Amino acid sequence: MKEIDKTQNKTKHMITMLSNPYVSVGGSFGGNQSWFETLENKKRGERIRDYGCGLIAVGDIILYITGYDIINETAAIKSEGKQTVVSGAELDSETYRDYILSIEKKFFHVLPKMGISGPVLSWGMNLYFWMHRKEIKKITGSKYHSRWFVRPKKLLERIKEMLSNDIPVLFSVGPGFFHKDRLPLYNKTQEAGKLIFKPVQRTKDHYMIITGVLEGEKTMLEISSWGTKYYISFDEYKKYIKKCDNYLFSNILYIKKR
Repeated sequence: MKEIDKTQNKTKHMITMLSNPYVSVGGSFGGNQSWFETLENKKRGERIRDYGCGLIAVGDIILYITGYDIINETAAIKSEGKQTVVSGAELDSETYRDYILSIEKKFFHVLPKMGISGPVLSWGMNLYFWMHRKEIKKITGSKYHSRWFVRPKKLLERIKEMLSNDIPVLFSVGPGFFHKDRLPLYNKTQEAGKLIFKPVQRTKDHYMIITGVLEGEKTMLEISSWGTKYYISFDEYKKYIKKCDNYLFSNILYIKKR
């Protein structure tokens, strides 16, 4: 965790971030479920496009933790009979798509009109961690375990803990049944030495990834959604949950090293 004076009036911002660049596919900031709508299997492509946000999120976490080496170690993707070698800061779109389709088939099946629930994501992640424990141990030197849900009072603490351990945080903005409200997503700019957050989109019933926490006058979460970097207000997130949803649907996938 780093403490940085970001403004001229000496307002201090505490920043908790991942240690390395986040998953990038051709310059994106994380994966994007819309990339799958052109699959030859049209129904599968539409299902992932419409309900695959959880699949993309867990896939990106695995790629970030293993530095893409899991693709090589498991030989999950092959080209012309040879194992694909993935290196560098970016994946090509074909390799990424094949990888996501592979884990969707084996671990994180996306259900029509439902997607994947938080507890099922946790179960699939633990199954993946167990079945690939040797490869993951070889790559990272650690074992991992996940669970869905942390207590509301511990939510920010656990998010920062995971980021400090260099683990991206999958979180959900629940469906908010019978409510029309959506959570604002912001872009960040800097004007006269001060950070400005401008709302650009709104979302609900969606999984995203937290890659950083910025604490100052407001607590803002840096996130990846649809392959783009946004920010959300942590206070607005909590207000959305209390007004429109609950902490069973709106929570995080808590992952620990072992």
